[in-house]
Amino acid sequence: MKEEFYISLVGEAFDGYTKASFEEKPVYIKHVSIRDQRYLHNYYEKYKEFALSKGLPSEEYQLEYVKNEGIWEDSDELSIENLKFEIKNLKQTARAVFLQSQKESFINQVEEKSKELIALQEKRKEIVGQTAETYAEIRSGDEILRFLLFKNKELTDHLYSEEEFGELESWQILKLSEIHREVQKRLTDSTIQKAVLRPFFNMYLSLCEDVNGFYGKPITELTIYQLRVVLFGRMFYNIFQYTEDIPDHIKDDPEKLLSYSESQRNGDKNSGGIKDDSDASAVFGATAEDMKNLKAKKGNVSLSEEAEKAGGKLDMKQMMRLAGHDV
Repeated sequence: MKEEFYISLVGEAFDGYTKASFEEKPVYIKHVSIRDQRYLHNYYEKYKEFALSKGLPSEEYQLEYVKNEGIWEDSDELSIENLKFEIKNLKQTARAVFLQSQKESFINQVEEKSKELIALQEKRKEIVGQTAETYAEIRSGDEILRFLLFKNKELTDHLYSEEEFGELESWQILKLSEIHREVQKRLTDSTIQKAVLRPFFNMYLSLCEDVNGFYGKPITELTIYQLRVVLFGRMFYNIFQYTEDIPDHIKDDPEKLLSYSESQRNGDKNSGGIKDDSDASAVFGATAEDMKNLKAKKGNVSLSEEAEKAGGKLDMKQMMRLAGHDV
């Protein structure tokens, strides 16, 4: 994406709102703060209790019902939990593996497993059907939407009163919901991480250490996106300060940068290093790009010499031992 996109993204986070247009009029969508989250949660609980009082089943009850009917099995539920566990482990492994090419392989596996998980969760939702929880999500979602819409950038005048909002057509609410979803899609953790790694933000990275000084107001008044900007800025600033020999081609890639930092910390646990004077054929599974990233931390070991001792090749265990990993 272009630099202007990320500049605009950070600007929105700083402002605490996103400006959009609805029915040819400006609308200002407030970004949620910590205080707001507690307030908004009350909407959900109110509608959940209302639904239960009117006889709508809870998710727990409905899930037990579809299991008894044989429509959904315990094995299906277990598959969801297994996928969650597998994704978590793949992410941890991606941070810990030695070679960059292998990290990328694990990241790709995470993406594939995540797609499987989403598909299974959607199937579960369809089978379980309407519950007090899903009713509460829909109704509280409407109230939350009205709560976040304002006429002015000072965020003092709501776009609609409760009565006015209740008179809107379904298509109007759907359109407003779509506008809000677009805001959420723009300001994901991934895009914010990429934004703080862009050249224009370099001068701000060190300032992220002082959250109060950065924004000039207490943390309790900050939006979630404002907090994420300084959180990720601080995280990457520390990586740049304390991680040596970061390859240039990963300095603006959050996922690769985090993985590289993690692997370097693992590699620093013991002394020992690897010279970059040998080719990838000496390392089992390594690509030429991997070899560029294998830098010595303490002392030097010639891969060529070690490979010759091992009969011409080093397997992954031998390689990781040379790099200081305890395997």
